[in-house]
Order: sequence, then structure tokens, then C-alpha cells
Amino acid sequence: MNDNVTIRPARPADVAELAALATQLGYPSTAAEVAARLPHLLDDPDQLVAVAADAADRAVASVHIVVRRQLESDAWVEVTALVVDEGARGGGVGRALLRHAEAWAAARGFALVQLRSNVIRERAHRFYLREGYEKMKAQVLFRKLVQ
Repeated sequence: MNDNVTIRPARPADVAELAALATQLGYPSTAAEVAARLPHLLDDPDQLVAVAADAADRAVASVHIVVRRQLESDAWVEVTALVVDEGARGGGVGRALLRHAEAWAAARGFALVQLRSNVIRERAHRFYLREGYEKMKAQVLFRKLVQ
């Protein structure tokens, strides 16, 4: 990983970069939207949003991880988003953020880290396989807007 990049918790000053990263991941977001969402995540001890910041302290990558608890299985940690800015890919930043997420999970006593990746993200799939993750299943996502 580039020595000029440090991993740290996200903070409100990162919202513009976090919005741009979410948009690159395929989830168009504005800085105002991220500013409204981020405090809830930062205040939750079962979640972590971390960034890889460059020498100017700008977030060039981010990871969001969440503790998942369900009746039918033991708790685990899920990586809900991992994104590296297009200009920073291939330098080990994603690997460093993934290792940070794994260390966060292990420090809290969780033995399992899972993640989901859209079927169209073949490059990401190869990355996760190289990082020791195994493909478990394919799913179909259903949703319904309720009012």
C-alpha cells in the first residue's frame, strides 16, 4: 500500500469524498445525503465507516462494516461497501481496508466476515477470491417501496 495513505475512521469532513465514492460504486449520493446518513453510522458501536486518506487527508477509499445478528445463525460482520477511487485502484488500498475490517471484527470476537458483490463486478470478485474469500451462493434481491 502507498505509504502516503492512512486508514482512519470516517468523519463529517469526508462527506464530499464519501459521496463521490458511493457514486463510483453505483449508488449516486450527494454530500448532503451522506452528511445526513453518516452520524447515525458513526454513533452505532456495531458499525464502522473507515477511510483510506491520502497525504492531503482526502478520503480515496472507504469501507463500511456492520455487525449482523440473526435468530438462525451466530453473529458475523458484513462488509456492506468497499470502494476505492478509480484513480487509486491497484495500489493495495482496498486490501488494506479489507484487512482493517477483518481486524475490527476479530478484535470484537467475530470469527466470520462476509460480503456481497453485484454479479457484474467481476474484477471485485477476483479481488475477493485472491483475498481468501469464497463464493457461497448467488441470490436475487427483491424490494418493495412501502409508504
